[in-house]
Amino acid sequence: MDDTILFVKLIVDEIIENIYDDIEIGLSKLSIHDICIPDDVIDGNLFTKTKRNELFGIIAGGAGSMNPEKYQHDIIVKGTKIECSKTNVRINLRTNQLKEIACPNKHDDGYDYSENFDRVQFINSKTVYINLKCIVGKGGSQTRSLREVYWFIQGQINTLSSGMYDDVYYANILDGDEAHNSLPKFKHLLSLSVEIKKSNRIYIGDTKGYFDWFRKVANEE
Repeated sequence: MDDTILFVKLIVDEIIENIYDDIEIGLSKLSIHDICIPDDVIDGNLFTKTKRNELFGIIAGGAGSMNPEKYQHDIIVKGTKIECSKTNVRINLRTNQLKEIACPNKHDDGYDYSENFDRVQFINSKTVYINLKCIVGKGGSQTRSLREVYWFIQGQINTLSSGMYDDVYYANILDGDEAHNSLPKFKHLLSLSVEIKKSNRIYIGDTKGYFDWFRKVANEE
């Protein structure tokens, strides 16, 4: 190829690349300004067992158990105007590393991994991994679930404290009356790591509160 033609091609390619970059940045900024709390979002503490059954039917395992998560997903997309995709990313609790792995228990080190994050969102250069839960009513099962969330969040703290993930954020969206009653325990956990608490890199709260936190994350330099 002639040197002049090659030079022109390189210039054109660079211009096109810059145009695409500008489009992506523009979309991100538009999404930031459009973030809002949807009118039909429900305060997390109002999710009782009766209310959950009223909205999503009686949940006793199976496909029905995914209905609250679908509600949370749909509300998040509606309020942020940004895709909220499924993910198989987990924390290796031994190494504090994030890894995309669908079936860890096929391997001898399977128990080294946390549960997977349910969803992920991208805004500017940031990645937000999302843990979705709706825990209602008192009982041993609910206590076990919340304790699992507690140590899952400890794993999140460990990954951030490791310094390996500068652009990673975590959102633990906990709807349900019993989840709401347990929030002081999660605030205690965050208080044990003052720098992480101040950094605003971990959200713990209901779906309604997610949007104000997400807007702050989106606007951080």
